[in-house]
Amino acid sequence: MKFLIVAIDHGWQYVPYGDETPESAALKTKYQTLLTKAVADRGIDLICEESDPCRLSIAQKVAYEHKPRIRWENINMSAQERLEAGIWEALLHRPQHTIEEPPGSGYLVTIDHRVPEDEIREQFFIAESLEAAECVGSKSILILCGDMHAEFVREVLEARGIHADRNHELIPVKHWQ
Repeated sequence: MKFLIVAIDHGWQYVPYGDETPESAALKTKYQTLLTKAVADRGIDLICEESDPCRLSIAQKVAYEHKPRIRWENINMSAQERLEAGIWEALLHRPQHTIEEPPGSGYLVTIDHRVPEDEIREQFFIAESLEAAECVGSKSILILCGDMHAEFVREVLEARGIHADRNHELIPVKHWQ
């Protein structure tokens, strides 16, 4: 069983449903191209994604339209699961600060801070991915998660003796600490 973890920005993981800026459309196209290439090059047979269940994700659409269809699994914790895990409050009140980027531009960017509760979510991502992989006998699994989680998910999988590559090429600037 091999994993590829792709760091994503949640702002461009969803299928467009209204007007898009040219920049947003270009990012979504680049993302879809990377997904399609990963599926073809690695023989991906399961896509696990940290995703809003109320939105159609680009990866979900790619998986559905692929011939043969690829199983897609949402690995995001629901509000109820976060509440039951005792992490809902901490995630709701995640510390953050803003920076001006680029300096002097007047554009503010939010920098989220990691909290210990993120580790619980990452363990959940892994448990859900492994369960889905075992259920269908997957050999090549793609995990799509926020940039903040990608390296930590890879480290946990590697510590369990599971090979995991990661790809951060879509995230040129880290917006978390």
